[in-house]
Order: sequence, then structure tokens, then C-alpha cells
Amino acid sequence: MATAIGLAVTAVVLLLGAAFARRRAPRPVPACLLVSGVLVGLSATVFALVARDETLADTDAPVLGVMVAERTPGRTDLAEAASLFGGTVATGGLAVLAALVLALRGRRSRAVVWVGAVAVGSLTIRLLKTAVERARPPVDTRLAVETSASLPSGHALMSALGVGLTVVALLVLLRDAGRTHSVVRGAIVLVGALIVLLIGTSRVYLGVHWTTDVLAGWMLGGALLGLAVALAATLERRPSEIHPSKGSVDAPVA
Repeated sequence: MATAIGLAVTAVVLLLGAAFARRRAPRPVPACLLVSGVLVGLSATVFALVARDETLADTDAPVLGVMVAERTPGRTDLAEAASLFGGTVATGGLAVLAALVLALRGRRSRAVVWVGAVAVGSLTIRLLKTAVERARPPVDTRLAVETSASLPSGHALMSALGVGLTVVALLVLLRDAGRTHSVVRGAIVLVGALIVLLIGTSRVYLGVHWTTDVLAGWMLGGALLGLAVALAATLERRPSEIHPSKGSVDAPVA
């Protein structure tokens, strides 16, 4: 319950920060803080319900039962591949690779934030699993061996964060290159979302996570993504530069 209270307090702080930043921060910042606050608040609800033991049983158990009943060799192969290539190291490493590209393209502040976000995400997974220690689904339903606690799903959290950071990096690089076609940008976002969905769903299908573990992981990963984007936008903001010879002022860069 203490974990849930901590997350709830964090959500309130983020929501207040979004309200305060409306007139003082670059345009993306208030929206990112607002989304992060909402997601953290929703995840706090999951943690609070888990602390009450059986409250989520009526939700989690039926979904797991359906997943087990719908298993086929082909689906199992797909889920195992998604779980393998969607692990925390792989998706976190993808974001770090995106950060390297950003740094080479002159976006050094954003690159540092990206790497820091991956580190914070990894630490968040470890701390919350240790604090909550939720048991995983029954052993006889599992198709993979896992020894850590169940909540939150590390695969779900880091995929939402790592793939999300990679998608944002691609959008930024496309904008820098002057390629802002909405169809291309929409396709990149859609592919990223489908990858995150597949990775999280694979963990429930394989019987190593409850559905609410995955939902909490997605929400926390999305919250960290929003915070990373907000911080990057703030760091990349340039102060106004006055050119006496021209009598003009350059607008700040968000």
C-alpha cells in the first residue's frame, strides 16, 4: 500500500507541475506532464488493488485462462520470439542506440535524457518488484522460467519506454531533415504501438505475468516516456537572442 501511496503522490505532483508549466514551459511540456501524471495515478490504482490481495483475481484469472486455452504452436512461437526480442535489455538498448544517433546529429541534450530515462526505467522495475513482491501466475500455466516478482512487468515497462523513446527520436530526426509527411509519421507511431502491444501480450500468453502486471508496466513506461520528452524539450529550449544590427529577436526553440 505504501508503494501505491507513493505513486499517487507522484501523480499529484506531476499534475500540479503540468498546471504550473502551462505558461512557463515549452509547448510539449505541460501535455507530457499531464499524461505522465494520469498514467502514474492509474498505475497507483493497480498497486493499491494488488495490496488488497484478492481484489484483482476476478479480472486477472479469466484472462489468463483464455490465453492458456487459445495456445497453439504458431502463437507460442510468436509469443516466445516477442518475449525474447522484447526483453528489457533489447528495448532499453534500442533507446540507447537511438540516443547515440541523436548525439551524432547534434541533439546531445536529448541523447543524455534518453540514456538517463532507460537507467531510471531499469531502476524503477527493480525497486517496485522488490517493494511489492507479487507472486507470478501458477507454475503449471507458464511456458517460460521467471524467478523475479510479477509486478510490474519489466518487459511491458521497458518496451513502452524504450520503443517510445526510439519512435520519438525518429520523429525528431525526420523533422530535422524536413520530412514531416503525416502518413510516414503516423506509420512510425502505429508500428511502435503494435510492437509494445505484442511484447506485453506475449507475457500474459506465456503465463509469466498477470494482465494487470502488464497494464501497470505500460502505464509506468508511458509516464517515464512523457517525463523524458518534457525534460528534453526544456533542456533544448534556447534563450532569445537579440541582434542589435537587425533589431530582431529570435524565437525560442522548443
